[in-house]
Amino acid sequence: MKKSGSLILAIGIVMIVGQPAAANELLEIRDKRLDLKQDVLEKESHIEALGKDEQIYLAELKSLDDEVAEVNQKVRNLNNALNASEKTIVEMKKEIDNLSDRISLREQLIKERLRTMQSQDGLGMYVDLIFDSKSLSQLFDTATVIGTIIKADKELLAKHQADQQTLKDQEQELHRKKISLENDHQEMQSLKDELQQKTDEKQELLDSIQKEKQNSESELMDMYEIYVNLASQEIAILKENQRVEYHSVESGDVFIMPAEGELTSGYGPRWGRLHAGIDIADESPDAVVVAAASGTVIRSYYSATYGNCVLITHKINGKTFTSLYAHLEKSTVTTGQSISKGEVLGYMGNTGDSRGKHLHFEIHEGKWNYGKSNSVNPLQYVKK
Repeated sequence: MKKSGSLILAIGIVMIVGQPAAANELLEIRDKRLDLKQDVLEKESHIEALGKDEQIYLAELKSLDDEVAEVNQKVRNLNNALNASEKTIVEMKKEIDNLSDRISLREQLIKERLRTMQSQDGLGMYVDLIFDSKSLSQLFDTATVIGTIIKADKELLAKHQADQQTLKDQEQELHRKKISLENDHQEMQSLKDELQQKTDEKQELLDSIQKEKQNSESELMDMYEIYVNLASQEIAILKENQRVEYHSVESGDVFIMPAEGELTSGYGPRWGRLHAGIDIADESPDAVVVAAASGTVIRSYYSATYGNCVLITHKINGKTFTSLYAHLEKSTVTTGQSISKGEVLGYMGNTGDSRGKHLHFEIHEGKWNYGKSNSVNPLQYVKK
């Protein structure tokens, strides 16, 4: 296909060798097309690299998501442990309260016991009981009772001391356990926050990469469209040069209004950029669009911006013009077709980036280009 295209161009240049201006015009288009081709290759390479970066960040996001899930599970486990600990603490507090009550009652009993011993001369009471015994058997019984009382007093004091120590140990252990669990929970929550922050940062970077990729892909599609338009324009100009060479060409006021209807938007600045044509609206179902002048169809195609669109090159009085007809409901002509002035191109529509049924019509003094630098106000050539 590349050789065929180059051959067609070479043959065309040879055919118009006697027309240096036309030959230069074609060479200029070809140079722009080849430059654009290099830009396309670079853009494709850039998009491919962005795609690889996107996959890397997706993998990192997945890893971070897994870490966050693991940390969340640990946090849930800690929360369960904290809840269980709180229940245990409640139960232990009840036990501690009961133990405290027993200690308080025992303290009262010990105090009463000590007051009794003090009022009865302490151990002297036990000595009197022994000496008052009437027989050896009574003495033995008395000694046994006294021993039991003393042993009970010792055990009471030992139990009291043990309970007090247990109370202290339990309170300290519960306090330590609760603080430890709360610290673990705070640490895990901090880790979770840190991981979430990393995830957010990665997501933000990924979003920027995806946005750049989308923008680059959109730019690439525009480049493809421009490239094809330039290539088609080369061929169409060759055909148009041949057409005017063998047919009579109109002179004077050669452009006509391509459609009937209301002029809804003029040529000039609009929404911060150049509106490179005029808009004509007609709500009737059979609103046709015709060629503003005779020429050769550069391209009849669908564009995301222009919708169904027709580009025509014209050779008028030795000068090249390009006309564009956008947002057609459908096109009735084909790329490369020779067109007569007033011939139907299609029907007015609302396709592409359009906000209502209308025709967007452009005239370029010379070749069409993406920057619309050759565009002029169509009303300079046609009258409403």
